[in-house]
Amino acid sequence: MNDQRAGETSGLRERKKKLRREALHEVALRLVEKQGLDGTTVEQICEEVGVSARTFFNYFPSKTAAALNLHEQIFSPESVARFRTATGELMPAICELLADSMSSGVERKRLKRLIADQPQLVTEFTQWMGTFKVEFLALVEERADSAEMADAAIMLALAAMRTLMHQPTTDARPDAVRLLETMDRLIGVRHAVMTEPQRR
Repeated sequence: MNDQRAGETSGLRERKKKLRREALHEVALRLVEKQGLDGTTVEQICEEVGVSARTFFNYFPSKTAAALNLHEQIFSPESVARFRTATGELMPAICELLADSMSSGVERKRLKRLIADQPQLVTEFTQWMGTFKVEFLALVEERADSAEMADAAIMLALAAMRTLMHQPTTDARPDAVRLLETMDRLIGVRHAVMTEPQRR
């Protein structure tokens, strides 16, 4: 019974942390959209959510990270464990891993618009993407036959992810399914281009 109660307490604590993180992100995003990055402070975000600055920095390293919802731990331990123990082909496992890191379609549109409107956000986002690629490559290399194969798989996966983010979000299928389908389509286009007779 004690173990069960401890598990319930731990689960409740994690749900509260998740809700607090989501609240910090939503408030930061809304304020930066309305006031701009320079016009928004960590103190304003904390005041709306009802937390201290110390609590804020337990979740995000900066107001930019909060607005863009940049996770310091890009892939969750659960996602990493599923990827490492997955059986079968590599690309579906990569799609599942990427899908776990993707934001909702509505939020993707807001974040893209925010970055376009406020270029000063690009630097931190670019740094985060660099970390993302390094961590992603290290994971894929664990399962790929070679470093070259891992690199090629990642380039294809990220190309599919970028393509998917520019498509309408009316498709209700899981992101992992849509990612794999997009990869297959990109491979098909590449094959068609390579085999098409050259025009004189």
